[in-house]
Amino acid sequence: MAGQERRVSRRRLLLGGGAVLGAGALAAGATSLASAVETPAPIPQRVPAPPRPARVPDAVSTVEWVSSVARGRSVRLVITSPAGVDRRPLPVAVGLHGLYANALWWGDPGMRRALGLAWASGVPPFAVAALDGGDNYWHPFRPGDNPMRMLLEELPGWLVARGMARETGGAPVLSSGVSMGGAGALMYARARAQRGTPVKAVAAMSPGLFTDWAVAAKRPFAGIADWQANDPLRFYPELAGTPTGMWCGDRDSFVDAVRRYIALARPQYSRISPGAHTGSYYGTILPEVFAFLGQHVAPTTLPVGPAPATTAFPHL
Repeated sequence: MAGQERRVSRRRLLLGGGAVLGAGALAAGATSLASAVETPAPIPQRVPAPPRPARVPDAVSTVEWVSSVARGRSVRLVITSPAGVDRRPLPVAVGLHGLYANALWWGDPGMRRALGLAWASGVPPFAVAALDGGDNYWHPFRPGDNPMRMLLEELPGWLVARGMARETGGAPVLSSGVSMGGAGALMYARARAQRGTPVKAVAAMSPGLFTDWAVAAKRPFAGIADWQANDPLRFYPELAGTPTGMWCGDRDSFVDAVRRYIALARPQYSRISPGAHTGSYYGTILPEVFAFLGQHVAPTTLPVGPAPATTAFPHL
């Protein structure tokens, strides 16, 4: 298994630049990677690529397979960073995907375009590390499959092995996620705070929150106690010291629960704006999301808002 992991981990596909990294990657059988890249996320979740101004490069993403003991399987590690920039010294944000998606969502063409535009606009650069978390709501739901443990205990080693995040022992300094991953980003931030190594900021896009068990029971929770133990609407006081940004569309099925979180937790920045639970909506908020994350890794005067008073809850 160790030999197999070494062989697989070297098969790295560079998205955005059209090049394959790693000696003999294609000849060694990168077919599984190529086929995986074809459908990064369900169509409704995919972020459409906005027009790209001249001389503004898209971000680049590398895709590798790594063997996760915590999840009991091989998973994708997708790292997205600015084109032409050494990613090794950059601060790292963990990026968590939504239900029925995978890590490739963070390396999708629309995401690479949005990140490239954000960095060109002055957002301090950072790298995004994403992993396949399955459909477990980023917690140990199925026996032998613990995506949260993977994030906490395995991801740091994988990043250090790639020369990244060495100043923090491989621990990402930012937490971000969409839908199920939005709730997961809050869960990850709580776990980091409990370990005494809090993240600098957490950004939750359309987080999958629930106001009652009748709705939550349709998601991957073992029972009401499991849901309550992992419910951001209950543990939000534990994130009082962590700068939090939250975004949701006004036609999203999660909007009522998100409004409740905003009212209870009073995050540093929050915005309810026109949109639904779709990639098109995410495309409208990504500039703010990246600006929010960037301002917590380097000083910047780049505004996160403003947003109309009727749809925003700014607490900057």
